[in-house]
Amino acid sequence: MTTSYRRMHEPLSPHLVLAPAHGPLSAPSDGRFPLLPWHLRREAVGSPNQRTVHSDRRHEPRHLTAAPNKVSRTKDESVHPMTVADVMTRDVVSVSTVTPVSEIANVMAGKRISAVPVVCAKGRLVGIVSEGDLIRRAEIGTERRRSWWHRIVADVETEAAEYVRTHGRKARHVMTSRVVTATEDMTLADVADILEKRRLKRLPVVRGSRLVGISSRSDLVKAVARHRAPLFADPPTDDAILRDVMERVKAVTPSHQLINISVHQGNADIAGLVDSAAEREAILVAVENTPGIRSIQDRMILRPRSVV
Repeated sequence: MTTSYRRMHEPLSPHLVLAPAHGPLSAPSDGRFPLLPWHLRREAVGSPNQRTVHSDRRHEPRHLTAAPNKVSRTKDESVHPMTVADVMTRDVVSVSTVTPVSEIANVMAGKRISAVPVVCAKGRLVGIVSEGDLIRRAEIGTERRRSWWHRIVADVETEAAEYVRTHGRKARHVMTSRVVTATEDMTLADVADILEKRRLKRLPVVRGSRLVGISSRSDLVKAVARHRAPLFADPPTDDAILRDVMERVKAVTPSHQLINISVHQGNADIAGLVDSAAEREAILVAVENTPGIRSIQDRMILRPRSVV
């Protein structure tokens, strides 16, 4: 099923035509409607279904491809957010604390992975070795070069630890001991927050202290690729679609009372005033993501900016 757009070719009005709050809009005897100035439009807005806005604003068509198979879903069926257990890699390549650094580098290069967890003999996670831990190495001449004055004032313990990391030959010499981890029941939203805020590429997944998997940015990308929007076995009614649409629009714009939406046989007609192109696009995305929408007729217009 594809969502399509139709273009309207109606004259652009500099004012918002308002309907009376007590009933539907009807034309006066002289055939002209009262016009409301811009600075009063928000205060005088009544019901969203009693407003009409005409525009010649055009929106380029976009297409949505629905999932080929229909999924039966009831109103009371709850949708659970995806968790780490749904997407994590369970077959994890790991090393021990005494694994040589050269072997770790070979594993990472051969399997095209950016990090390997370090576990003890009992399978407990004790650290992780990433690409960042191996870029400063004496073997390739990339260890940090300290200036003479830095060597004078540097802390002896810090200098010793730095030497071990650049010259040590075992995993325990180069690994990062303080590891940020995830659990199987964490939502993907929580994982995305941690990866983004801490600028990490992956999170080892633990059950207690035992390593059971790893969740990376690529796993989230794969989840996006696998996602298919579910379809209803029984198409929702226009009233149900409209209620869903209005809730979604309210969530993306505080100016939803200035937007008039109607739905007929799954075809949505949107008219109203928006303050920016970004707000307009957010409304269109919210509507086209609503189950049951077949096409969108966009008649929204941008509010003209005041000229000083």
